Amino acid sequence: MSIQNKILTKLNSVIKHDSSTPFNYERFLVFDKAQYLDAFILGKPLGPFELEIQTSSSCNLACTWCIGEQIQSKNPIRNLPNLINKNNIDTLVDGILEMHIGVKSLDTVKFSGFIGDPLIQKEATLRAIKRLHKAGIKVGLFTNGTLMTGDTWEILSKIDYVHISLDAGPESFYPLKEYHLRGRINDSETFDKVLDNIKGLNYLRKANGGGVKINIGYVIVEGNHHEIYKTAGLVKDAGADMVRLKFDISASYDKKTPWLKEAFSQMEKAKSDYHRPNEFSVCSIHSPDALKRNSHTDWTCDRGCYLQHFMATIGSDGNMYLCDHNTLQGAVAFGNTVNNSFYSIWNSNRRKSLSGDVKNICQSNVCPPFGNRINLFMSEIMELKKEYGAEAVVGALKQLRIKS
Repeated sequence: MSIQNKILTKLNSVIKHDSSTPFNYERFLVFDKAQYLDAFILGKPLGPFELEIQTSSSCNLACTWCIGEQIQSKNPIRNLPNLINKNNIDTLVDGILEMHIGVKSLDTVKFSGFIGDPLIQKEATLRAIKRLHKAGIKVGLFTNGTLMTGDTWEILSKIDYVHISLDAGPESFYPLKEYHLRGRINDSETFDKVLDNIKGLNYLRKANGGGVKINIGYVIVEGNHHEIYKTAGLVKDAGADMVRLKFDISASYDKKTPWLKEAFSQMEKAKSDYHRPNEFSVCSIHSPDALKRNSHTDWTCDRGCYLQHFMATIGSDGNMYLCDHNTLQGAVAFGNTVNNSFYSIWNSNRRKSLSGDVKNICQSNVCPPFGNRINLFMSEIMELKKEYGAEAVVGALKQLRIKS
């Protein structure tokens, strides 16, 4: 067997080739981000293809499964201060545009939060979104959906996607997302508000011909598992394009976890009744087998991190961090993107040096789903590079793309 065929055999064993498979992260990197992957293997990285900006570390909800809270509980660290604002956001955006235009990097910028919601800093976030969208960069927003209003619908209807972290049904929303914060009687007022925002965004999208994809996130835990089917139907009727179902990645599961059976039953029923190609998608990140094997925690930071070379993160203090799970006080920062250009920090000796010491600088005990899968995949790629050489691996990848 030739070297190329040996490499192709290995690649075929770790890549899911069905392009319709939801969250096919490995295929996404190999096919959609080919230039970035090949350049990295050859030792000539282009820079990140995606940047996450966390304009706020504050949140108006108190989700019981918040991944930021989970990581904080295992580390003596606190939230970052909210230092990105309407007065300095343009400087940050200028640096991003310099990287996008000068290096042909940064295809996508998403506004999200590790422990906060970007619409807490609404004026700065929307200002940046408008500038980046106008410059031709793909823009996405992750939000809990409660702070959207009519003035945001118009702007958001024109970007690439809005991901609303609903994460509960009308009965479970308050006890799981608000009770610990507000301590008043249970009601569905906030859930209804989010549903109205989905409807409003969908209305504006149709009215002005915007192309925004409206995605709904649903983190499944004990307590909201019985409302999966009902909620999928509600968001579909409200005008959403997809509901993304995933389990709490900070938890551990086994075959005896009592409520999992009902959760998967509801997921399958929702897929059967509501999933329609090109109309509405019901997608799940975790399969029953993968969940029971706890495969969502396969990668640990003592093995390093490849994700950081493809995706960058700016915390609410303006600093660049290792990843979106490391934006906390006490985590190591590479440099401040308000005081210095994004390009200079990304290419600095400090970042290059620290990025090789992930075992000692990473503050997170769990990778995000994309990071977990991409790190595992890239470890296989780098083993192939070590055995056969960079040119041979890139050559096999190009052949794989031709055949697929």
